[in-house]
Amino acid sequence: MEPSFAVRRSKRQVQPDTRKHTRVLTACDACRLSKTRCDSARPICAKCIKRGVSCEYPDKDPLSILETWGSRILEAVERQETLLTQTLAVHRDNVPTLHQPRQDSTLSPLEEEDPESISRNDALKTPITGSDMILAWPIFPEKKPATTFPASAFSEKPDRFQPGIPGFDAGRMFELREIFLAKIWTKNPIVDADQLDLYIANVLENGIDWSASSCLLLLVFALAAVWGNYPEAETRTISCHESSFAQRGAYVSLSVPECRMKESLAFVSMARKRLSAAYLDESLVGVQCLCLFGIWYQYNIEPIPGWKMFRTASMLWQTYNLRHRTGETERSPQEQSLEQRLYWTCLKSECEVRYELTDLPPCDLSLSDFPFALPTFPVDHAYGSPGKIPANSPSTTNSESISSYYYLAEISLRRLLNRARNAVRVLAPDMDMSTVTRLAETLSKLASQLQQWVECLPHTLYFNPPLEAMPALNEPELVKLARERYVEVRELLCRAYLYLCIHVPLGPELAQSYGPKASEALLLSVYRTQTEVPFFRHPGSWGACRVRFNHALCLIAAFRAKMNCIPSMDYVSIPPVWADCVRAVVERLRIWSEEGAGIKELCILLEWLMHGVVVG
Repeated sequence: MEPSFAVRRSKRQVQPDTRKHTRVLTACDACRLSKTRCDSARPICAKCIKRGVSCEYPDKDPLSILETWGSRILEAVERQETLLTQTLAVHRDNVPTLHQPRQDSTLSPLEEEDPESISRNDALKTPITGSDMILAWPIFPEKKPATTFPASAFSEKPDRFQPGIPGFDAGRMFELREIFLAKIWTKNPIVDADQLDLYIANVLENGIDWSASSCLLLLVFALAAVWGNYPEAETRTISCHESSFAQRGAYVSLSVPECRMKESLAFVSMARKRLSAAYLDESLVGVQCLCLFGIWYQYNIEPIPGWKMFRTASMLWQTYNLRHRTGETERSPQEQSLEQRLYWTCLKSECEVRYELTDLPPCDLSLSDFPFALPTFPVDHAYGSPGKIPANSPSTTNSESISSYYYLAEISLRRLLNRARNAVRVLAPDMDMSTVTRLAETLSKLASQLQQWVECLPHTLYFNPPLEAMPALNEPELVKLARERYVEVRELLCRAYLYLCIHVPLGPELAQSYGPKASEALLLSVYRTQTEVPFFRHPGSWGACRVRFNHALCLIAAFRAKMNCIPSMDYVSIPPVWADCVRAVVERLRIWSEEGAGIKELCILLEWLMHGVVVG
């Protein structure tokens, strides 16, 4: 049984006015002038206190800008949190008992959860999140031809090729370093460039050893070697000569090209042999290694092996945090920054898999008393002179700052998503009208918070408003990811209204009020299908397959409800292209199905549900 080092509390104490702020590493003006070391404490550093002089920091300090924008993003979606919690609390007598024998039994329903818990808790099954939960809607037949995640999907895939011995040519190592920092670090800032350079220098001088640092470097190279180029599709036509393919001369494949996979497997094979060193490591390097392993498995469409790695990384993080939580050991600001970023990476990575595979155990990090300050980022002295950066807006050219903004924005939106999931627990076909109206009030507050999140995004992450305009041509990857995260939350809030219209006998007034929101859910499902980049491989590709499957299910459910003449659906409009979108999803899933992980079964289920449908 996996040991757990989480600190469990029945009710976490919240001090909203004393949020721990990020540590800014830039020296104050006085210390810069005297050329003395500054501890960068705010509002007054130790040296200025000792000397009794005024302590001022540059207004255009890039990290100060980052802190300000990050705080704006986070605080904007939390302004109504206390009010929202009070609204949720009145639902306590109407929350149905969910049969979750493996869920955390130490947490009671909403009355024992504070706002911070609600924002972090991923341990909830809801009727509208997750493929299996949506398939269980009464509008669908009870007996299904397949499951969404067969037993075989729990196993690790065999390596496609016999791993060879990688080369450690200096030129190639630096190429892989650049690829990692440009393509992977921007979404997963858990290995700093100076740390990477130190390990590369050590390998160039001494060669690869059996340490955790060598394991980390091997995994960085493995990821860089296998990664594709956004937004290029990975599809290609492969000729088949086997007798089993006698009727098909070729097929479309999404498998990683041989040259990339062979090089990546060579590095991964060596890293696996050093996994014990990473597991026993007492620093954060072990946590980094397990996270990188998890990202590699996710890229290879292996959700369960990836989840295992992230869960182990969470355990290693907990032991590290318990060791240093008293503050008795001196650590650099960069190490404390890394601790925060690894915390969030582990937490959100575990949660993303559990959103779909809801019977997996909850992430213990959500029970930790680790302060939920925004993560900090290391100083890049080549960032640019302060005079070139506007004081009231982030840099539009520095990729590291854009990555930092995206990371902070995603964290705040993840918290909002958890609050939304918590709110819709009350959905049930037999819910009473008072609960329905209170839920609608809560959903309205959450929608307001989502809009505040959009309004506080820095200009570098602005995207065209969904349903009002199509995405910009050549949309940057981080902008695309921010937009899709926004659509995910917005569609989930509207999906609750769709569930109400399909399954709850609403009166004419409520049906007329909720119908437009339910229609918006369907429009967003179509929008997501029409605007996604379906064949670019990335660590979230498996989750993207489940998301497009869920959107297709919602469209089919609405069509079936209309065909059944359900009165509450009178004011719900189904997009004319709904069937075409479902068929597009089926075709995309068919192409992805060779990757396993239950994707083939999703295709089977949609084809079964669409059998006989001739609309479109």
